[in-house]
Amino acid sequence: MKVKSILAVAALGVALVSCGTKEAPVSEQLVGQWSGVDSITVTVLDSTGTPSTQTFAAPIELEYLADSTFTAVIMVNDSTNVTVGGIATVADAAVNFTGSMTCAQTLELSGNMSVAADTLYVNYTGVNAEAGITHEGKAMVIRKVVEAAPAQ
Repeated sequence: MKVKSILAVAALGVALVSCGTKEAPVSEQLVGQWSGVDSITVTVLDSTGTPSTQTFAAPIELEYLADSTFTAVIMVNDSTNVTVGGIATVADAAVNFTGSMTCAQTLELSGNMSVAADTLYVNYTGVNAEAGITHEGKAMVIRKVVEAAPAQ
């Protein structure tokens, strides 16, 4: 009888452990609307090749879709927005992406993302070699709360 009781307790323990909450795959965790702050460093080379660097923080709104595409708007000031778009490649927890960002010129974009709970970390570099512009950013965005539609 003792052996059956021990086996029953062990089976119950295994069942309880296996029923714990399972984390959704990273590709599903990314889907949604995000909002936060982007810490940006822009470097521009002048006609002599001398770099001029400007660092600032700007609000960012990002939307990640189930097809692994994303769009974002970085609000530099009241009259200047930078639009970003790309496609991500998700491999386990690693998320890399390529795309473009449009400001005064179009820059080629590459970077990575990581998600922890409801916070998304985005690191990227945008480059336009012909114009001598490099735009580096590190954004930390929080998942937006989706409000339910009012009942009719």
